Amino acid sequence: MGIVSQVRAARRPAVTAAVLALGAIGLAACGSSSESASAAADAVPCPAMSVLADAASLTRFAPGAARTPDNVLYEIEVIDAKALCQPAAGGQVTADVGLSIYVRRGPAGRDLKGVSEPFFLTLTETNTRVISRASYQTVIPFDNGKNSGGVVEHLSVTVPLEGKSPYAFEMIGGIQLSADELADERKRRGK
Repeated sequence: MGIVSQVRAARRPAVTAAVLALGAIGLAACGSSSESASAAADAVPCPAMSVLADAASLTRFAPGAARTPDNVLYEIEVIDAKALCQPAAGGQVTADVGLSIYVRRGPAGRDLKGVSEPFFLTLTETNTRVISRASYQTVIPFDNGKNSGGVVEHLSVTVPLEGKSPYAFEMIGGIQLSADELADERKRRGK
């Protein structure tokens, strides 16, 4: 059995990394304070939420150029991941997930107006099997000539508990990397 529903909710642009982090922490704070209090009261335990270390960041270089600091187009990273869960029909749990994604323009990217990169969210039964995996595209503009920007991507995932505790599951997000990009990122980090 897979995820019953996995629907992408509206993206919310953010101004700075601090706003991104606060936005992800306050997933329940998207509405009025009475809605937030109600959402917090209805919250149920969530599966663990994490960012895959090997897919937390990516440095994109200018095509055909040497991989040097001067040739960096941009660096993108998932800086935070949070989830807030609500009960769903059939003894399931719906997780509202917020992935905070931040991008910094590099020296070779001075003409970029924004960045578009794929990212993913996977639901697993902890340490045993992948239940479902979906890929999305984030678009982050460089507003008003700024050299950085970010968004909080909001996703909704229904977890098919099948009589198990939400703690028997894990949600994992990250930047979608090719095999070559993964090898390059591991090499850059000395892994």
